[in-house]
Amino acid sequence: MTLEEFGFSEWFARQIDPDSESDLTVARVTAVHKGECEVCDGEETRPAKTTGRLRHLAKSKLDYPTVGDWVLVKDFNDDDFGRMVRILERNTELKRKTAGRTTRYQLIAANIDTAFIMQTVGPGYNLQRLERYLVMVNESGIEPVVLLSKTDVLEPDEVAEKISEVQSRMPNVSIHAFSNTDQYNLEEVMQLFLPGKTYCVIGTSGVGKTSLLNNLLGEEDGLFTLPVRESDGKGVHSTTWRELITLENGALVVDTPGMRELGNMDVDEGIGETFDDISALAAHCKFNDCSHVGTLGCAVIDAVERGELPEARYKNYVRLIKEAAFHEQSALEKRDHDRKLSRFYRSVQGSNRRNKGDV
Repeated sequence: MTLEEFGFSEWFARQIDPDSESDLTVARVTAVHKGECEVCDGEETRPAKTTGRLRHLAKSKLDYPTVGDWVLVKDFNDDDFGRMVRILERNTELKRKTAGRTTRYQLIAANIDTAFIMQTVGPGYNLQRLERYLVMVNESGIEPVVLLSKTDVLEPDEVAEKISEVQSRMPNVSIHAFSNTDQYNLEEVMQLFLPGKTYCVIGTSGVGKTSLLNNLLGEEDGLFTLPVRESDGKGVHSTTWRELITLENGALVVDTPGMRELGNMDVDEGIGETFDDISALAAHCKFNDCSHVGTLGCAVIDAVERGELPEARYKNYVRLIKEAAFHEQSALEKRDHDRKLSRFYRSVQGSNRRNKGDV
């Protein structure tokens, strides 16, 4: 494959200095393991590690390479490990806030064009969870598409009802229902993966992500799969690391482990875009700082009472807004605590130096 067929574009090319970096190999991270990555220049895949300088300059885990990154590699063709000198600026970042009171993020993949959010229509169907995934994807600036899997476990009219429910909660998102088992609408879903574009398929374990990728690869045993509990539709992690897979037609897919916990919401922009219908209603509230909870003259509450806005969607919106506000406050409190602790340490060090000078 050429670099362009592998997802490289002029946007990335403009970041490379032709004078000082012409001797480096442009490659894309295709897999991440502990302590090393696999990188590919479109023709050959080689192991590579980050340089000490890159690690030294990293301020957080977000500054380390992830699947989908474009990197500049030294000694790419050597028998030993190549050395990743620099990560090119990312076009998009798919990340989530990890559980806990501190503001930490887990980077899932980079430079994704479209994220397919998979949700089963059988046991495990959960619209609130689906909306949380949608918030995460919208915050990342990635185009979302919803895939409703396992239609074979329901009657056609029940499937239509599920689609209608999702459409009412997510009116501006493309939705496709299908089955890996009886291959209902599978061909339609497979045609959504276009050559030269990079995709990821996300969703909790057990929704059928790996089975879909097996179908896309045309290999029945292409990727490892594990059974799902019949009681709640929950599965176990069959993908143990993230890797970039090239389909036969040239489409690129990041395979990600199922995420049981999405973590805490800290994504104002993503919430606003996911619930843009509520944002439009909020513009007509009597007060600019309306909380949309028991507030006089609230256009959002009025829409719920008139039946124009689904109550379940409204409640999930309020829940996510409160959660984001709580964890933002927690992060501010932690930063304030860290500053106070730092001042205390400096005062102790200063006192120790003065005491030594008096001896």
